[in-house]
Amino acid sequence: MNNIINDWIKCYLIGPMEATKAEDGGRGWRDKLRPELEKRVDQNGNSIYVFDPTLAEFEKVGYSIEDFHSKMHGWIASGNKDKVREYMDIIWRGKTFLRKNEETGKEELTTYIGDIDYVKYSDFVILKIEKDDKPCGTYGEAMIAYDRKIPIYLLQTMPLNDYSKTLMGWVLGSGGEIFPNKAQLLEFLDKKYKLKVKKES
Repeated sequence: MNNIINDWIKCYLIGPMEATKAEDGGRGWRDKLRPELEKRVDQNGNSIYVFDPTLAEFEKVGYSIEDFHSKMHGWIASGNKDKVREYMDIIWRGKTFLRKNEETGKEELTTYIGDIDYVKYSDFVILKIEKDDKPCGTYGEAMIAYDRKIPIYLLQTMPLNDYSKTLMGWVLGSGGEIFPNKAQLLEFLDKKYKLKVKKES
């Protein structure tokens, strides 16, 4: 049987992907933080499971981040409402489909969960927004986390007054915290969730 992660600590990395200061589809900071999280284990030896939307997008929609956003711009510009609805539904609510198992030849039910589920299944979310980013879905994810009292840990990149006041309210009201750098965030997570860095084998 495959590993069951119900009891694992799970986190979701939220932040803009479509329009970022770094013009990297939101991958840069996630690619640096994700390995740091994944090499940590809890008291039972389970790793943190990281929901990273920059890795999951292609599986869900069949396009790279850049190509998908280009397609979306085209569909919106041309008034193709059906395509916009279809693909936003896949991104946010996920999809379930039949996939043929190459070994058995049988069709198997396969599910990709949506961004809403990433938030709901997480024990905490980590949020990063740069000053010139243009977040949209990020705010929706933060609001869901706030509503469900899932802590939002903000990696600060600018003066606090430059953040939306509502967003700051969601961060603090969720039971979250604000960190000036990655090192302090990781130190906090290690202490709060009783994590240890896996020894190199």
